[in-house]
Amino acid sequence: MLEGLDAKLLGTYRPPRRVVIDSRQVEEGDLFIAIKGSRYDGHDFVDSAFSRGAYGVIVEKEVKVPKGKFALVVKDTLSALRTLALEKRKAFGGKVVAIAGSAGKTTTKEMIAFLLSKVGKVCKTPKNQNSQIGVPLALANFERDCQFWVVEMGASQKGDVAKLVDLVKPHIRVITAIGEEHLETFGCLDDVIVGNGEVFKDMEKDHFGICPHYVSHCYDIPNKITFGDGSELFAQNVRISTEGVSFKVKEEEIFIPIPSLGVVENALCSFAVLKALGFDWKNFKDYLKEFQPIEGRFKTFRLGKWFLIDDSYNANPLSVKNALHTLSRFEGFKIAVLGDMLELGENSPEYHREVGRLCHQLNIDLCLFYGEYMKFAWEECIKKGCRAQHFVDKLDIVKYLKNFSQVECVVLFKGSRAMGLEEVLQKLNIRI
Repeated sequence: MLEGLDAKLLGTYRPPRRVVIDSRQVEEGDLFIAIKGSRYDGHDFVDSAFSRGAYGVIVEKEVKVPKGKFALVVKDTLSALRTLALEKRKAFGGKVVAIAGSAGKTTTKEMIAFLLSKVGKVCKTPKNQNSQIGVPLALANFERDCQFWVVEMGASQKGDVAKLVDLVKPHIRVITAIGEEHLETFGCLDDVIVGNGEVFKDMEKDHFGICPHYVSHCYDIPNKITFGDGSELFAQNVRISTEGVSFKVKEEEIFIPIPSLGVVENALCSFAVLKALGFDWKNFKDYLKEFQPIEGRFKTFRLGKWFLIDDSYNANPLSVKNALHTLSRFEGFKIAVLGDMLELGENSPEYHREVGRLCHQLNIDLCLFYGEYMKFAWEECIKKGCRAQHFVDKLDIVKYLKNFSQVECVVLFKGSRAMGLEEVLQKLNIRI
């Protein structure tokens, strides 16, 4: 058990209904762990956790404990959370899939879990709970009677993925895509390659490593399976419509009701995981007709004459490029609403200029740019003769878009999380 859990408390301790770090989510029978964050200190909410039904808390200092409940004092509550997660992992006898990468992690995680649920019970990372806190919290709450765990791993610097691999100890290790991301902390693309490649740390002889073919040469790993152009698992005859995307893999026809080129790569990666686990992916392909996107990741809506694409959850140069290429495949009038790509470091202006040049190359009919850095993309578009506007207020975007309410068009929304472009969708009366 946890260091510091003495004999007296052992008599009180029992496996919790859930492990919780947000006191507002505590319910009867939960164990609350007080984590110190950059904005909040969980110790300030211990009383609230007890009042909501927590039967015990893990803290770094003495706290007042109601009768019949307990508090475990440890040096580091985050380490305690990792210990709980590691104990759960040691007791798990199924297969564990870990997913890293610069783009497409959450959708790929959801797709793999969706397909594996057809053959067994699956636990997956909730939403995008992929941080140094989120992953151990997810593992601590996973059910042991599953056949599969599917874990998403985020990274903003070298060493992040390695720490998570030490905890998760995956059998199947995946990189979904590689591109510029978090360059303020990674530093350069080479470090992004190295940092995500930490998912292949300490592989055993029966483990599998999966990555896009275009970065395959960067990783010396056993039991390697690649996907995408140049590999055995590649897509042909890709067709985009408002209904979704169709393509072929080894003459097998596949349809996914998400109109995205990125989701094609997600599917190829998922097929590679199925292969690594000993399944024939062809037996699963028709299930993808039922697969649905999650909020903010190429979820589509109809609004009058508009077909709207909400890809507003996050953005970096790779994901923006993929989204714009997808938009260019649609027929009719195409509008891109793009917010800043954040955390790209000193070269951020140039990455945004590249977005402006790409909008011109792809013949996007109207580009609406929002944010300090997207002004560079707007300038590039204007220089190239594109129809474009720059905004500093999201409400002005809404007003401008309403000028096109009688025009049949496809509208893409894409930007970093902090830009909050979903607010534009909400003001357009879209429920998301």
